[in-house]
Amino acid sequence: MYAPPSLFPYRVRPGQEAILDAVADVTRRGGAAIVEAATGLGKTVATLAPLLEHAEAVDHKILYLVRTHSQEQRVLREAQAISHRTVAPFLALGLSGRQRRCFLLQDMPEIATATAEEYGQLCSDRKRAAERAVDEAPPIVGGPTGDTLVADLPMVENVRITDVDGCPYYARLLQTNVPALAERFAANLPTSEEFDQFSRDQPVCAYELAKKLLPSARLVIAPYAFFFHPHVRESLLRSLGVGLDRIDLVVDEAHNVPEYLREMSSVSLGRETLKRARLELEENGNLTFPTGGTATELLDSILRAMDEVVEAHAGEEDGILPPHAMEDALLGAVGGTSHAFDTMLGTLAQWGEALRESRRRERKLPRSSTHAAALALLAWPQLEPPEFVKVVTKSPRVGIEAYAVDARSAAAAVLECHASIHLSGTLAPIEEYRVTLGLPESSRSVSIPSPFPPENRRAYYDPDVTSRQAALAEDESRLPQMVERLGTVLASLPVRTAVFFPSFALLDKALAVGLRSVLPPTVVIEEREQSTADLWRAIDGFKRGERDAVLVGVAGGRIAEGIDFPDDELEAVVLFGLPFPKPTARREALRRFLDATTGRGWEYTVVAPTRRAIAQAIGRMIRSDKDRGLVIVLDQRATDFQDVLPDLAPLPADLPEMTKAFYARPA
Repeated sequence: MYAPPSLFPYRVRPGQEAILDAVADVTRRGGAAIVEAATGLGKTVATLAPLLEHAEAVDHKILYLVRTHSQEQRVLREAQAISHRTVAPFLALGLSGRQRRCFLLQDMPEIATATAEEYGQLCSDRKRAAERAVDEAPPIVGGPTGDTLVADLPMVENVRITDVDGCPYYARLLQTNVPALAERFAANLPTSEEFDQFSRDQPVCAYELAKKLLPSARLVIAPYAFFFHPHVRESLLRSLGVGLDRIDLVVDEAHNVPEYLREMSSVSLGRETLKRARLELEENGNLTFPTGGTATELLDSILRAMDEVVEAHAGEEDGILPPHAMEDALLGAVGGTSHAFDTMLGTLAQWGEALRESRRRERKLPRSSTHAAALALLAWPQLEPPEFVKVVTKSPRVGIEAYAVDARSAAAAVLECHASIHLSGTLAPIEEYRVTLGLPESSRSVSIPSPFPPENRRAYYDPDVTSRQAALAEDESRLPQMVERLGTVLASLPVRTAVFFPSFALLDKALAVGLRSVLPPTVVIEEREQSTADLWRAIDGFKRGERDAVLVGVAGGRIAEGIDFPDDELEAVVLFGLPFPKPTARREALRRFLDATTGRGWEYTVVAPTRRAIAQAIGRMIRSDKDRGLVIVLDQRATDFQDVLPDLAPLPADLPEMTKAFYARPA
């Protein structure tokens, strides 16, 4: 067994030895380790300590990928603890996208929907203007930095994109001693909030400062996109000054990665995009093709083809397209050969690109719906099985999509890293994850059960209710009865409680039939489009609130995954039904693909995701051997998941007395 590294800052807890051993082994020989360990065991620090020891010895960089801001905070906290044991200080940085760290543009309403590419173009133009201004500014003796004064780049607030040329925050950064800041931050590792506040106080661009500090960093914490998006990864590696062979990669909450990669690789085109493209052409002079006809006429034909295939192949919400159905409909609507159609699409793409550049020169958002639609249609014929399955959708929007069922190509860069560690509390079956990402058979697998006393958690289910869609649709009285039952359960729980619904759709239906009437007035309810800042403020209020406060969220959502509720911050979890994945054409296509490649399509696409969502939701409240809590599932089908709900029992008739006795017992 591997001895704990000298950098490990705590007493080693049961289960952590296996993680320390696996991580140290993989960093020595290279390859991959897949670690499933119970929430609260301390996976983060048990991974970081041996990685930092190895990276320092061989001059590697650690890239730690996270899904949420709370996970980034956890990694930085553990890095701070480890830093007290290192001989020399090391720099740890949390990376965020421009949308979060751009002080100049982040509050401008025009770019609220900007893509990363569009944001990057806006930023690049203003950086170049700032560089020119700094180069041309006269030196000033005794200036704030001893260098130059950028008089024509005043600080601005509440302005429009077109009002701004250069960027004062970037100009200030150009006059900053970055190596000195690297030493300062290494000596006192800042959280992301502290880093951003320092940057705002200076004031310098936080996003560009982080990029300039990357060559000095030993540990970098970043969202998935920084590694898995090819262009972003190339930029990151250039800034780090290393190749993948000197990267030790950590993928946190790894159970999210397969679907993230599928979403990232899929190509979709909605009816609304085509309509916006048509309006864009009308407003900017339209376009006549050399062979005759106009671009708006072409888009009308494409819209007719899309409506035809959606009507023919979508059920209530979506459907799988037969081979070449969209291609045949397009050629039939347009009337011509595939070569002539592709030529027109190429002309549309060029027109859209010219419009983007024109808007960029005018300092506007460099966007063109015409360009986006043309590129999607040009790519469509090449997105073929078995890697892609084509579907049509009616809800939440009308459109077509080439859904990437095979995630291996998008994950290929993982294999080029020196080592990769894949962490989650809910990865079972581990073999599914390994096969899905294309990791080698030699990958080391570690599965560690919860080390916490089993008597600290009890699980019950209600055998008289179910959230099964067919049952709720068949009898409209079932949902109000479930809501009433939830009220009875909550009245019996004298502790802070989280209620997780299977979906926002069911949560909305429950609200419509009187859910709020069974909740306390100060309840916190997760919303679909709620900003991260607003959600964090609401959760903080819940944690500090009354002893019997209630938090309502969605299984698989931001509250149910990655947020810690230690001690008495959360002592009960109620599942308002089981979080089975919604049956869609995409999921059916994925099931067929996995049936063909693994023979376990149903298990991997329905059973495993449900199991993970349950485990993630109930894992929020047990974070140490002192924590305790009750799990109550309002669904008779809970008995199908006793592997993740051990000692499951029917809900007792004397629920108030049982809960009172349970919480009165010392933990």
